[in-house]
Amino acid sequence: MEWEAEQRLMEDIRRGNKEAFRTLVNPLIPKAYRTAYMMLQSKPLAEEAVQNSLIELYSTIMSGKEIIRLHGWFNRLLAHRAVDIARKEQGYKQTVDIDGLDIQDAATSPLENLLRKEQSERLLESVMELELNQRMVIGMYYFQEMKIEEIASLLDIKAGTVKSRLYHARIKLSSVLHRAQGITKELMI
Repeated sequence: MEWEAEQRLMEDIRRGNKEAFRTLVNPLIPKAYRTAYMMLQSKPLAEEAVQNSLIELYSTIMSGKEIIRLHGWFNRLLAHRAVDIARKEQGYKQTVDIDGLDIQDAATSPLENLLRKEQSERLLESVMELELNQRMVIGMYYFQEMKIEEIASLLDIKAGTVKSRLYHARIKLSSVLHRAQGITKELMI
């Protein structure tokens, strides 16, 4: 969405137009939910993070505060809310049910759709196996497209620690994905 259109929608929201808020946030919600779910490993907690982010976005808009880059601002806000929830729910675990998770892609044929969905599910399962601190940095870096310095500031850790967590998470993901790929090849033989 273009900056001018976002600004017009925010003005409409301030005037009480509820539909304008839906129009503004609907494109943001699917990615936000997938990212929060990946980070928190829980559908209810992911929904809570997204809902808290939407409430805070609405309050910020209504207060008249200027939001220049909505997409980036909302991504950082979501990351903050997910971190808050993760800290609060430190020991909370729920079984991972990815069967109902709709992972959208841009494949052209049904076979490509199937293969990409399988790869996306395998990647999501692998990310879910990471420790919380690794899932958080992976989610913020790759899914929310935050910079290392932003992640470090948000988590109140050094940039080197973020880099280290990303490095170790990538190694673990690579190992898990290669192992899964080997099992798939064995099943095909």
